[in-house]
Amino acid sequence: MRTFPEGDSEALGSQFFKINNNVIMENSSEIEERQISAVKVFCSNILKEFRDIIKSIWLLRQDTESSKDLLTIILLDDTKKEVGELLKKKIETKVLEEEENIKKKFGIIIHTSFYLLSDYWNLIKHGSPTVFCEIREGIPIYDPSGFFVPLKKLLLQGKIPGTKEAMRELITNASFRVRRVESIFKIRVLEHLFNAVVEAGQAPLILIGVSPPKPRKVAENLKIHFVRKKLLEPEYAKYCDEIVRYWKKCEHGKIKANWEDIDEIAEKTARFISRMEKLMEDLANRGF
Repeated sequence: MRTFPEGDSEALGSQFFKINNNVIMENSSEIEERQISAVKVFCSNILKEFRDIIKSIWLLRQDTESSKDLLTIILLDDTKKEVGELLKKKIETKVLEEEENIKKKFGIIIHTSFYLLSDYWNLIKHGSPTVFCEIREGIPIYDPSGFFVPLKKLLLQGKIPGTKEAMRELITNASFRVRRVESIFKIRVLEHLFNAVVEAGQAPLILIGVSPPKPRKVAENLKIHFVRKKLLEPEYAKYCDEIVRYWKKCEHGKIKANWEDIDEIAEKTARFISRMEKLMEDLANRGF
């Protein structure tokens, strides 16, 4: 006769069959459909008498090709009613009777194990591999309060710490965070280079009495007031225009910045600032 687990995860491991990872309800064979029918009859008969104390029931399959034995897990809600030895004995006796009836009617062997809700929750909190395996592979049969199904979804989404799903989620998040930091860093570098070019380009224009133009208009004003008057080489107005345009495309998500472009922009920015400083000196010598 199956007994109630005492809450120790190592002890629990020996009480359960290994779980078949390939039990897929949607692709049930004829024998699997019979197994499902048998389990439904089995559970219905148990629930007729003990529905008020049963929290959830789920199904597992034994991991052998030759065996068609099934394992059902019955979770008893000991928060509603004290589950003493007398009640345990009564439930186990009823379960044994129904297992024998199913064997005679369907030719299918069902083994049953029990958990108390309080014990099961402690096992989840302490990261029992056996329990996580059951949740991962279990097929819910009876879950009116929505206990088992949400647990299964959370586990598969990597939301339960200590599981392999959670580990995969952590490593995925770590990789995402690194990429996010790199992206933010690129944007910040570009933003500073953009501001440096705009401010350096505005400085000589302000010196000659021109109101500081908007960033997109700096290059155009440099051409009008300095390039056409042979005070500035055309390439520097071009540098300004290229850097401003590149930043605006990144800012609006039209392109993604890469380090090769940033290196080139940084080099052009340094040349541009140096030339603006020289232009300011030339203008000062001209009396501005």
